[in-house]
Amino acid sequence: MKKSKRTNSDQLIPKDPHRYDELAVALVATPQVQTALRTVTSYEDLIGKDGLIAGMLKPIMQELLDAEMTEHLGYPKHDSSGYLSGNSRNGSYTRTLRSSEGPFTLDMPRDRNGSFQSDTVLPYKQISSELEQKIISLYAVGTSTQDIVDFLYDTYGVELSTGFISQVTDKVLELANEWQARPLNTIYTIAYLDAIHIKCREQNKVVNKAVHIVMAYDLDGRKHILGHYISSGGEGAKYWLSVITDLKNRGVADILIACVDGLTGFEQAIHSVFPHTTVQRCVIHAIRNSLAYIPHKLKSEFMEYVRPVYTAVSEYEAKENFKLLEERFGEKYPMAINIWKNNWEALTQFFNFSPEIRKMMYTTNPIESYNSVLRKYTKNKRSFVNDEALQKVLYLATQKAQESWVPCVPNWPTILNQFAIHFAGRLPMA
Repeated sequence: MKKSKRTNSDQLIPKDPHRYDELAVALVATPQVQTALRTVTSYEDLIGKDGLIAGMLKPIMQELLDAEMTEHLGYPKHDSSGYLSGNSRNGSYTRTLRSSEGPFTLDMPRDRNGSFQSDTVLPYKQISSELEQKIISLYAVGTSTQDIVDFLYDTYGVELSTGFISQVTDKVLELANEWQARPLNTIYTIAYLDAIHIKCREQNKVVNKAVHIVMAYDLDGRKHILGHYISSGGEGAKYWLSVITDLKNRGVADILIACVDGLTGFEQAIHSVFPHTTVQRCVIHAIRNSLAYIPHKLKSEFMEYVRPVYTAVSEYEAKENFKLLEERFGEKYPMAINIWKNNWEALTQFFNFSPEIRKMMYTTNPIESYNSVLRKYTKNKRSFVNDEALQKVLYLATQKAQESWVPCVPNWPTILNQFAIHFAGRLPMA
């Protein structure tokens, strides 16, 4: 039997059509591409609108489609082994895609049985995954849909509508909703509860929305964001109760330590759902609140007296140092002193633990560091059009922030052993 003539296209088909890297290497090795590479003299020649990569994108995509069809049918184009095989190529139809290299048209291959489905170009897909990622990245840092449209047109010559941009980012909302409703661990060692305020539109008005955030460490010492909860009623103990209840509904059975700010009723809200949780009020919040009642010229002196209180070795030493603070400032500035006196138990829970655990629980700084990342991603928008738009950016910012988090708290096995002793019977046995 006479062998069928193999075309250049057939020679480029990898043994595994889904090995795109193999195909790319083969394409670069062709004389046509090697000749084209010699004409590149600048960065713009390579990746500009009319650069080499833009010119190669269509033929590369076309080769991938043809390779997929070969894999689907089981024989190359024009090969006699396909005779009476039960299925064969049946021409093509055109599809226009938009990418950062500009729009281009592909010839989508068809088979006679109508069973071919491309993994390279998905049904109804109008833009490349790479361009889609650019849109999502721009949206993540708070760029408006109109600004994204303008940027893509000015930079890549791609014309898209604001409605289309919204459709692309709506995929993020689906992921954000799934993430928000995901099941949680049964036990968390330390949880931080805090809120930030972001402007958002509601009933044709711009209002401050409180985004309630829960960050927690699991039994492996890994940090997680358990959820974002958006409220238009401001930050209050009643809403926090609904947040804590949601954590329980998603699988949380116990939180060993909860670190919170000085919000009235916060401790009661936590204990109504998790009655055995140790609640530690943030010392840094207490300092800030105290300083609000101290004249500016005395703030430095006040700090000299208050620092030995929360850095003491024991609660007994802290009480002795607090007496000195009260003697110096109590008569003239009772409001500053009462913040400590009236909340002493909640502010000093950390003295019951080792230094390794103390530094993790006496302040909510870990979550405030994360909050600064959220503010970075939301500051470019004067206001969000609705809660869904805000939720998308919060989710994207969280995914980005998690990339830089350390896998585990240093010296975690020692800390976990201390938790096991202090909270006997509440941690699962190995």
